[in-house]
Amino acid sequence: MALTLLIGVLVLTLCIGLPLPFCMGSAALVALFFLDLPIPLTIVPQRFISGIDSFSFMAIPFFLLVGELMNTSGITKRIIRMSNALVGHVSGGLAQVNVVSSMFFGGISGSSTADTASIGSIMIPAMKKEGYDASFSVALTATSSCCGPIIPPSIGLILYGVIANVSITKLFLAGYIPGLMLGLALMATSYHISKKRGYPKHPRANLAEIFAAFKESVFAAALPFLIIGGLLSGIFSVTEAAGVAVVYTLLVGLAIYRELSFSAVVRVMESAVVKVGTMMSIAACALIFAWVLTILEVPQTIAAGILAISENKYVILLLLNLLFLFVGMFMEPKATLLILLPVLLPVLPPLGIDLIHFGIIIVFNSLIGLITPPIGIVLSLASKIGDVPMDKAAVASAPFLIAMVIVLIIITYVPAVVLFLPGLL
Repeated sequence: MALTLLIGVLVLTLCIGLPLPFCMGSAALVALFFLDLPIPLTIVPQRFISGIDSFSFMAIPFFLLVGELMNTSGITKRIIRMSNALVGHVSGGLAQVNVVSSMFFGGISGSSTADTASIGSIMIPAMKKEGYDASFSVALTATSSCCGPIIPPSIGLILYGVIANVSITKLFLAGYIPGLMLGLALMATSYHISKKRGYPKHPRANLAEIFAAFKESVFAAALPFLIIGGLLSGIFSVTEAAGVAVVYTLLVGLAIYRELSFSAVVRVMESAVVKVGTMMSIAACALIFAWVLTILEVPQTIAAGILAISENKYVILLLLNLLFLFVGMFMEPKATLLILLPVLLPVLPPLGIDLIHFGIIIVFNSLIGLITPPIGIVLSLASKIGDVPMDKAAVASAPFLIAMVIVLIIITYVPAVVLFLPGLL
């Protein structure tokens, strides 16, 4: 009865268009009310606060703020200039620049939406001006933004690390090779399409031009190395690294590039606070929802069902990939992780599935949902920037989605790709 009400209320509230936190919170409340257990409803606000009362969670607002600051501090355009000097001469020059810029940007902000909004607002109009098909420009921008949440720092990996209680530093290290693989796969796909369609390329930059671009962007490019270097050396934790990143970005924008004003900082913080409030409310309500699922013994039921199909870990990983690919079509990645992981994690260690490996697989998998209709949050945002119907952008994104799925298969069934760098610690 309670489980039926839980799922029914969730589906109903989603269908009528309530915000996701209200959907999960109201479903959990209704289910608790009808449970045959002496659980007072006063425990719900306690769980709401305790669910996000984590020191590691504090890193998320800081990294969101970094992404916002980059858009107004001059860092984004300098990253694009450096990328153009490095790969602009390859066939489909701006397409290659788009991917490389997203890899650099993602290595600072860790957010796909921030990447799409900042890189896309510059690159999509520029690509259209040079004769690139608008749908291609939108699709590439959306898919390349998925490099960000894999290449550290990554908000998705922080969430996973908190939920699974595993080392976030090891997760960050594990994300480098898959993130680079994704970037190279998207560049190869872009090259093939650009060559076929005759998209233009820029003149090769000489050493002096490359040096000038690097000199101009060195402070922006240094931030990822500062973050991961501090983590590996033990100088600061993930949350402290996020705070350092904010201070560093402020100093670069205010004192070095001098394109960031104090009034702009206030506007950026206002925007970041809204995003943080939305995300934390989703996290808190999703954890309450997951707690009710645990009370109803849903994880144990699912575990038994999975093991009844197969006890082969590779078959299980295939099934879980298919599950996350399907759910990702209808739910944004953070909510997917927060709802499904508490249910699935207990199943994994007995099967010999490494939690660091699984974290990269699932975060990577959930990013594909950002591109796939009907929700496709990032594809929708890129479509609005490029003024392209979402259905046309979805069709144009098909080659890039194929490339993403190929990389997903490799990181799923070749664990060494993921675990090599964490194994060096």
